[in-house]
Amino acid sequence: MEQFNRIEVQGLVGNVRITNFEESTIANISVATNYIYKGRDGQGVVETMWFTVIAREGKSIENAASIKKGNAVHAVGRMRTRTFTDSNGNEKEALEIIATKVEKVDQEEAVSV
Repeated sequence: MEQFNRIEVQGLVGNVRITNFEESTIANISVATNYIYKGRDGQGVVETMWFTVIAREGKSIENAASIKKGNAVHAVGRMRTRTFTDSNGNEKEALEIIATKVEKVDQEEAVSV
């Protein structure tokens, strides 16, 4: 049986945080995706889900500084969980996408998928 851990998201960038380490640059990108469906009352319902994408410049993203809030992006990678302690001392778990590829896409293409 083949096993794999792969996820693809295409959506709009909320925030970008760039961190420079000694020899590499890491981009922490929040990406929003919308799922639209009709509710019981027949009205459209928009369900937004946020993803955290971690990308390494030069390996999974060409130019991290070119990704800005509002850009449409397509990200491919694997999911991982990370445990952290929040400012109140509570232990929390976060899901992250460790990207193998992040690229900007046409805004209309990202919204229509």
